[in-house]
Amino acid sequence: MDKPFVPGDLVLGIAFDDGAADALISAADSADEALRSEGAFLSGAIDRVMEDFKGGYARLFVQACAVRADDRVRLASVLAALAEDVQEAKLRSAREKSRLKNLADWQQRADIREQNFQSFLNPLGDPMPAEWPLPAPTISAVFSPRDRARFAGGSEAGTSAADPGNLRDFVSQSRTSTNMLKNELGRVRNAWGSFTAACSWVNSGSVTFVSGFEQLLREDTADAVWVERIAAAFEAAGSGSMGDTILNSVLIQYAPPRQVSLTDIGALNTAQLKAWLATPANKDRLQWLLEQPGLDPVMIAEWWAGLGQTVASGTIEPGEAQIFLIQTLPGVIGNLNGVTATARDKANRIRLATEDERIKDGLTKTPQFLPASQGLSVTNPAWTRLQTQQKALDGIGEALTNAGAADVAVLLGFDLTHGSPKAQVSAGNPDTADNVTYAVSGMNITPHSGFNDWAFNAANLQAQQKLLSRDKSFAVVAWINYEPPTVPSVNSGDAARAGADRFVTDLQAFNAVRESLGNRTPETLHVLAHSYGTTVTSNALAAAALNVATFTMLGSAGIEKEIRNTGDLHVPAEQVFATEAAGDGLADLGRFQRQDPRLESFGANVFSSEGAIIDGAQYQGTTEHNTLVHRTARDGYGYLDKGTTALYEAALTTTGHGDHILPGARPVSPPAGFAGR
Repeated sequence: MDKPFVPGDLVLGIAFDDGAADALISAADSADEALRSEGAFLSGAIDRVMEDFKGGYARLFVQACAVRADDRVRLASVLAALAEDVQEAKLRSAREKSRLKNLADWQQRADIREQNFQSFLNPLGDPMPAEWPLPAPTISAVFSPRDRARFAGGSEAGTSAADPGNLRDFVSQSRTSTNMLKNELGRVRNAWGSFTAACSWVNSGSVTFVSGFEQLLREDTADAVWVERIAAAFEAAGSGSMGDTILNSVLIQYAPPRQVSLTDIGALNTAQLKAWLATPANKDRLQWLLEQPGLDPVMIAEWWAGLGQTVASGTIEPGEAQIFLIQTLPGVIGNLNGVTATARDKANRIRLATEDERIKDGLTKTPQFLPASQGLSVTNPAWTRLQTQQKALDGIGEALTNAGAADVAVLLGFDLTHGSPKAQVSAGNPDTADNVTYAVSGMNITPHSGFNDWAFNAANLQAQQKLLSRDKSFAVVAWINYEPPTVPSVNSGDAARAGADRFVTDLQAFNAVRESLGNRTPETLHVLAHSYGTTVTSNALAAAALNVATFTMLGSAGIEKEIRNTGDLHVPAEQVFATEAAGDGLADLGRFQRQDPRLESFGANVFSSEGAIIDGAQYQGTTEHNTLVHRTARDGYGYLDKGTTALYEAALTTTGHGDHILPGARPVSPPAGFAGR
């Protein structure tokens, strides 16, 4: 038996509720009108603010208001277009519903004709309505607000002025407007949700206007908080104007990391600094700023001092902000030229522990050997590097012990991962000592080979200096901050030129720190070098004026021919000294294409390294090229062994008493192969 006819079977309809569409149209129109009215509502408050608001933050305020005005007009336009699109969808849905109704009615009549055997009737009298559905409309409504800059930043010492009362009036007006728009947002959000649920016939394209509306109001709310903080800053200052750096420190949380400069960071107190660096991107920004090549050490010294430190009674105590940075970025602060030696030492002591942990962890995870294709094993280069770093770290620890045997030892810096290991250890504090000598080593001396002996040399020289000038304090820096040559490359000048660049930078930093501390005098800085170190340091002293009071050379591996005489060294000519022991059989091997600084033509004062009686005391002669030799009675003596003439004389030259030296012999003629002038 046939199924009985049910007239509504074909009237399936579409999911489109006119009431939900009308509610969305009404909500969109209302929000559109409210947004367009906000400009008039805020204009008076903005005008009053700008009567007194001047400077960098006034410009940001104007820009923020302009962005806000543009964003609300754009959103209002999106909402107006949305209302039109929904209205069009409503009309199209009515046509589709009508088509479906007409099709259903026609189908009913066709079924009746078929049941009454009238299908032979001419169909032209009752044509079939359109069979194909109208395409459903697609509604898109895209909006996102723009970011607003709320941080002036920069290194310029600008000034801003404002009337905090007018600023607070704007804040009140802005919040009132924002609250009204929040009500409109609520209506729009609810209406859109109802529309999408009840009108699923309509396709949704890209729809971001609700989240964009929310973000717009968050930006407006942030503006009010921002302006309120500016007002509070002016009220706290008790005047209508203040430096932009003060406002920067209050408002730095609004700054994108890439916009913040060292000047901005330097203006922060400790609490502000901690809050700002709690964001990883900000910590990365500070590290990036401090690791830029070519940083001016004078600028860094001023920046570091500005963070706060106590200088009294020959001591330096880092301030709270400095200590926080030392603990947060020890790997950066420990090697940062322009930071005090005191602070760098604290940072580097932390690094000693963390580097030791890193290396030991690496060694446990790194196999010593790698399998080779022939079935044999070859040493793993990664394991070798870690072993070298471990030896260097151990050498630095020994050097600190050796340099601090008679006084405080200061770890000025070390680097285990860029090229061969490097380090600087000082016997005495270079920040506060009356007299500071940078002692530069030569061939094959590295933190993992011979550094502990070089630190002993520094301590020996410091001790002898103290005996000569008991009313002064001394520091001697064992400087191995370059990659020294080996025997095959000692006649090349490449290592000396690269080392000279590093030495210039380090001495510039030393001078900058001492100037920032207010204890730099023309007699403060001295340079002593041995062997290939004399080639390094003479290049540096010829390249830049470093305010060096004296320059002393022991067993020189030679001065480059381009340095004609002491007049090219930026050191007082009468304060350049050189010595070479008769028992030194190696120094001249490095001078095949370089000149001996003891030559008359070079102009240095030559002092003796031979055995001598000085002021009734017997001093030993240097018996070989090295600086530290004597351990037992059977051993000879190096240039800086205790009780040697060379050590005594070097202490004289590096303390400004070079006029009391014991004269030494000059070479008779230049060595073979030296082209001369």
